[in-house]
Amino acid sequence: MDWKRQLREEGFLELDGFRVELTLDNTFMDLDYIPRIIVYDYENGKWHVLRNAIPKGRTLEENWDNAVRVFERIVRGEEEPQFGEEGVKERFLKALESLR
Repeated sequence: MDWKRQLREEGFLELDGFRVELTLDNTFMDLDYIPRIIVYDYENGKWHVLRNAIPKGRTLEENWDNAVRVFERIVRGEEEPQFGEEGVKERFLKALESLR
């Protein structure tokens, strides 16, 4: 199964040193949930939320599709992954090479 289909259908990917998951968030206590991509870093034992903007869809299905499209742009190098912590991005970009 290709990685886009796996991420979309199973909701996660295992990469070298990282786990990538699709999730929903209502951080600002909105009534609507917004799509998020979260990344678990096995090296430091922390979860990180990718801060890249994901367009909100009209349905849950659209939300997931939009999140996968944003992640695909990151994999292709068209968009930089936005983490809130130093040092994670470089290792993450290296792990993404396996998806190209």
